[in-house]
Amino acid sequence: MSYRRKKLLALFFAMALSMTAVAGCTGAKSSTGNVVSSETETNAEETSAQSEAGTFSSADMFTERDLAGTYEESGAVYVTLSDDGITGETDGVAINGQMVTITAEGTYIFSGTLSEGQIVVDADNAKVQIVFDNVDITCASSAAVYVKSAEKVFVTLAEGSQNTLRNTDEYVAIDDNNIDAVIFAKSDLTLNGTGSLTIISAEGHGIVSKDDLKITGGTYDITAAGHALSEKDSVRIADGTFILTAEKDGIHAENADDEETGYIYIADGDFTITSDGDGMDASNIVQIEDGTFDITAGGGAANSQKTHESDMPGGGMSQNIERPDGESMPQMGEKPDGENMPQDTTTDESSTSTKGIKAGGGMYLNGGTYQIDSADDSIHSNANITIADGTYTLATGDDGVHADDALIVNGGTITVTESYEGLEGLTVTINDGTIDITASDDGINTAGEKMELNGGYIHILAGGDGVDSNGDLTINGGEIYIDGPSDNGNSAIDYGDRSSAYVNGGTLVAIGSSGMAEGMSDSSKQEVLMVKLGEQMEAGDVVLTDSEGNVIVSYTALKSYDCVIISSAEVESGATYTLTTSGTTTEVTAE
Repeated sequence: MSYRRKKLLALFFAMALSMTAVAGCTGAKSSTGNVVSSETETNAEETSAQSEAGTFSSADMFTERDLAGTYEESGAVYVTLSDDGITGETDGVAINGQMVTITAEGTYIFSGTLSEGQIVVDADNAKVQIVFDNVDITCASSAAVYVKSAEKVFVTLAEGSQNTLRNTDEYVAIDDNNIDAVIFAKSDLTLNGTGSLTIISAEGHGIVSKDDLKITGGTYDITAAGHALSEKDSVRIADGTFILTAEKDGIHAENADDEETGYIYIADGDFTITSDGDGMDASNIVQIEDGTFDITAGGGAANSQKTHESDMPGGGMSQNIERPDGESMPQMGEKPDGENMPQDTTTDESSTSTKGIKAGGGMYLNGGTYQIDSADDSIHSNANITIADGTYTLATGDDGVHADDALIVNGGTITVTESYEGLEGLTVTINDGTIDITASDDGINTAGEKMELNGGYIHILAGGDGVDSNGDLTINGGEIYIDGPSDNGNSAIDYGDRSSAYVNGGTLVAIGSSGMAEGMSDSSKQEVLMVKLGEQMEAGDVVLTDSEGNVIVSYTALKSYDCVIISSAEVESGATYTLTTSGTTTEVTAE
């Protein structure tokens, strides 16, 4: 199915689905205090640090102090939290009931429990370090940690410490800021250290920074009614262990006012994300260097509503579509008035985006191990996607990998276990890598310009077209094996009416139906054999041998077929070959 049709139908369904009170943890403020040691900054702290290639450098993302995760006990202020009374009042710290307010630069080490309390930072142009050494703070209707003003705040998890922050009720305004997270910062915020932090947000987000949010170490278990991690400028993660459960996005970065911010950068880490929305969502770039990612978005592929009849092994997948209120929706391919609409794959029960990893700008995946189960696309960009390396296991109710513009695969191992379409982009270029796709419709689809397969290993098991290029298709190298459709409504290889398909190198075996089978251009630099067998063959071995019995190509078909397309550098023009299919032999001459 064409990319443009999918966009039209998505738009159709989106249209059809169409205080003055003060929280209990408030208090007064005071001023002056200790001076924190100086921080080594880089010029990139105030810039996007975006290179000409559109990617970021880890050295530009974090300062030395971000990464250190340490603190100086000498000169630090110790604060002990208790419902019976907070101790530790000194210059730079004011205590008013169950509220602690920090007003000066310094290092503040907290321990103890507050069943209803709050830490506030109100220190203009100051760098403040908060150390959690076994704290447990509940602030029912506001932030447990509220950074009202500061140049930058560090939250450091002391070694071996176990810390918990929670919100239990609807957020209530205490000033002009819209506080809606357990940790809410109006400044740059860095979390580091080696301890653990559990955050429970019953009504809002887990952690929010209105500038840059950096996490460079520690273990984080966050359960949130909103986003688990959210920021306005950037989310930057150097390392750490993350268990994120969110009713919205697991990690969210968005700045509607500045198109060069709103990005996610991850250097490493161990992530388990379960989200009702997107696993990760950035309004700008997503760049990941390494890490381990286990993402379930929107309930996973099983939660999508598939509408395409598949002829893949295991039977078709088709069901009627209902609205959440139980009333019937128009069938795919129909408008409410009964007129035809472009067909598509899935529809969500709401307009919530349920993608695994989503970028409004470019996406650069340079390594890592990914296990993604998503109701919508597993990996999605509104611009370009470049996959350089990594291991990807993707199950999706729509596309495995989708780019609105160019999709480029330079390496890595991509296994799409379940999808409507495996890989899709305006253009698709595969230079290297190991790719195995199972799709109920097209295996690889381009929207209208071109597809180039230059190297790597590609296997496709498709219910629709195996490879569907709405522009020119060029195969220059690699190994490509396609189990295309058994029905005559699609073909193993499909390309646009005004386009051509060229095989200039590599090995190609494409099996499927003969009804819409298309041959390759006479301008191809490598010989191509296209054999229509005249009868349906069962799944089994497909072997091409030369006149001396040498095996040129051998492949085991996974489904029935009546057409075979083979190209290999060993096939010579004018030579006669024997094609053996399910025990039946056919003589064919390369012309």
